[in-house]
Amino acid sequence: MKPEKLTELIQIDIKLTIPLYKQIVQSIYQNIDNGILARNDMLPSVNQIASEFSLARGSVFAAFNELRAAGIIDSIPGKGYYVSSTNTKQKQNIFLLFSTFTTYKEILYNAILNNLPKTSSLDIYFHHHNIKIFKKLIQEQAVYYNSFVIIPEIHKDTLGILSILDPKHTFLLDVGFREYRKHFPGVYQNFEKDIYSILMDSVNLVSKYKRLFLLFPETVRTRDIITGFNRFSKKNIIRTEVRSSISQSDIQKNDAFIVIDDNDLVDIIKTVKEKNWQIGKDIGVISYNETNLKSVIADGITTITTDFVVMGKTMAEMVVVGKEKVNENPFIMIDRKSF
Repeated sequence: MKPEKLTELIQIDIKLTIPLYKQIVQSIYQNIDNGILARNDMLPSVNQIASEFSLARGSVFAAFNELRAAGIIDSIPGKGYYVSSTNTKQKQNIFLLFSTFTTYKEILYNAILNNLPKTSSLDIYFHHHNIKIFKKLIQEQAVYYNSFVIIPEIHKDTLGILSILDPKHTFLLDVGFREYRKHFPGVYQNFEKDIYSILMDSVNLVSKYKRLFLLFPETVRTRDIITGFNRFSKKNIIRTEVRSSISQSDIQKNDAFIVIDDNDLVDIIKTVKEKNWQIGKDIGVISYNETNLKSVIADGITTITTDFVVMGKTMAEMVVVGKEKVNENPFIMIDRKSF
């Protein structure tokens, strides 16, 4: 039976270190578990709770949003909030925000999904590197989820947008190591360190060639790759250059390429075939991001890649246990003799 007094339904103790909104959430759960609140029972309004306990309405909304995301309460326009479920074993409703959906991100998505408990739900959204879409999706969808896994857009407004989410249940993925690792746990690629380390470990291969190009399309945003490449360039082992693209006429024997866009990879392979050159001897090619296709085209293309299966598995484990840690995901070179 629902108590008549609001203070009997919700207990707030300002001396506790537990956030006030969390105390509201815990009170609702306890009252459901004790049989005091039943399914379809109406809850006090946001204004009633805020007034009774001298709270900001935002704190009450935060509590109700968390309960709603967990599927415990819902609302009826014009009437208010009510208990929609008495199953207080909180199900993880995970908001997954990717930039785009590519072959390697499909691997990442499946790795996350396959390592979550069957009781968890995972919904995927895409921001397409558009900060307005990024903001809109987070603002509109946050109330429906209690865990957040996000590939962030690198932008001056990103931290402000992410600030509406519970930092203890928000995890960043793939990009943003330099920009956001001090603010959010996650599984990141350290793009600058990774490319530099791979090239330094492969000096014997690099020195086979006369020129080394990093083909970095203007649409790619992980510019830390350029920073790491330029660090290697200062070693003066080989003539290096960063270009957004390269024409067939610019390609010479004894050139080597680090390729990010697969369209550039196809163009280079076509040029090599037309000139009857041999990849790995006359021309060196390394491609970013491992896919099954790269293991077979042109007798196999050497790739440098993060381990997306490990990345997804690690992220799933962090979400399930709420582990707040910054992980640098393993970065490897798969040598298929094309470099």
